[in-house]
Amino acid sequence: MFGIFRKTSWKIEGKAFDFFHQVFTSLPTEFQFLLVGLNKGLYGRYSVNHSFKENTYFISFDPLQSDKSKTKGKQFKLKNIIINQDGKEYTLNLTIHDGLLIGFEFSKNINEFVGFHIDISTIIKDEKVFSANTEIEKLVLGLKSEQLDLKSLSEIEIDDKIYYEIKDLEDGNYIAIDNKGRVFGLIHDPYKIELINKNVRQFVEDVNNELFDFNKYLNGQSGYPTSS
Repeated sequence: MFGIFRKTSWKIEGKAFDFFHQVFTSLPTEFQFLLVGLNKGLYGRYSVNHSFKENTYFISFDPLQSDKSKTKGKQFKLKNIIINQDGKEYTLNLTIHDGLLIGFEFSKNINEFVGFHIDISTIIKDEKVFSANTEIEKLVLGLKSEQLDLKSLSEIEIDDKIYYEIKDLEDGNYIAIDNKGRVFGLIHDPYKIELINKNVRQFVEDVNNELFDFNKYLNGQSGYPTSS
């Protein structure tokens, strides 16, 4: 459990910037786009992601850069980056979605690390983590919406249940479907998993007809018009 007054969000500057800079510099050439984004100020903060398992953080972006920096379909996890400090080893996993670092898993606060060494000899690029299965793809077959991502269907695991992202609301918040085609809001603060619609096809139609408002939903409302 996280203490009520425990700090859960930090700017990517100072020690945090140095940590990521050293990690990204150590990565193979294929992943140097992460270093480019960091140096441009693309990544602004990292925060505890209460929607996921412990030691998981999400990244906040500079909104003026994030859309331009996206690369559709470039999504994977970089696993088993070993951070060695004072003879102890810690494993760092990075999550990249559409060419952006959206989060990472690490057992300690990165601000606590100085004078560390990086070992990438066992690094793994895991692209399967974002691959939707055929049954999930069938649920959205033929559906189109400019406001929803109905192709990537990135997998999100929360409390041993699997959801598939159809809308990134940023800052660790998502709209996702389950394997029955039900639509859920995955909100990190305050933490909740909320049923929005029992049918993804109906939800897509509602979004296309402007019957669902994402901004209102993020502000704690239902997203749907209230009946008079």
